[in-house]
Amino acid sequence: MEGTFDSKAYLERLQAEISARAKQTKGKFYIKINGKLLKDDYASRVLDWYESDIRKKLISHFRLEAEILVCINAQEIINNSLMTKKQLWCCEYTELTLKKIETSTGIKPQLVITNINMTEMYDMIFTFESKFQKKGYKVREQYTKKGYPELINTRFLLSENGFWDDDHIPITKKIAFITGIWEHSWKLVTAIGQIYRDHEIGLESSFSILETFPIKDLPIENEINQARAEKKQKNLAQEPDWKTIDETLEKNYELLKKILKTVVNKDNLISWFKNPSDMCL
Repeated sequence: MEGTFDSKAYLERLQAEISARAKQTKGKFYIKINGKLLKDDYASRVLDWYESDIRKKLISHFRLEAEILVCINAQEIINNSLMTKKQLWCCEYTELTLKKIETSTGIKPQLVITNINMTEMYDMIFTFESKFQKKGYKVREQYTKKGYPELINTRFLLSENGFWDDDHIPITKKIAFITGIWEHSWKLVTAIGQIYRDHEIGLESSFSILETFPIKDLPIENEINQARAEKKQKNLAQEPDWKTIDETLEKNYELLKKILKTVVNKDNLISWFKNPSDMCL
């Protein structure tokens, strides 16, 4: 299950695409990272010549122009979840992740605690937050969104009880890479909330997604796309222009457009998205 892959050309194309989209954006440019931030071991196994550290090289390339937001769901903190095959507890794994990101990219990340319920064991969240603040990390808070993600109440999200209740994260650089610790880290809602809050202060920020699979320029039937879909238990779909996407990307697209369609200006990059694959770098 191998294919030829030119890592150098791929990296250069990504760098050029990010630079172009950032230049088109008047405000901040948020990039949601699907999968791991620094390594993609699976891609290096199935794509001949794919270097597993391409993403690390990509982000390091933008270290003077970018910030990194690392999201973690408050429920993982409350549950003190065991993470990774190494069986590290949540706090230990978070600290290891933040250190690794800073060492590998030269960028000190900000930690974003998402889905906080103020009535549910907030003392545990506060203790967790304080631990990382003492280590020099900036920690931001984002709160539970009523009905999200099953039910999307746009009026609520755009109210003072929705995104206005969250910390508006100060982004001093042009680009913000958004990654997550473990699953359900609320990376997308973090990006959407930032774009909305930026808009309210006169910044027209935009958004894109960086993901390796499915490979949108290969057909659904391609063995690499099929194997990855089976591994992740995701359904694939084909757009009118024959680009291959998965159900998660489709849901992300629908959510982004539904919430922000009345917010962003017509010249915003988001307004140009006609299909889910348009979001992807």
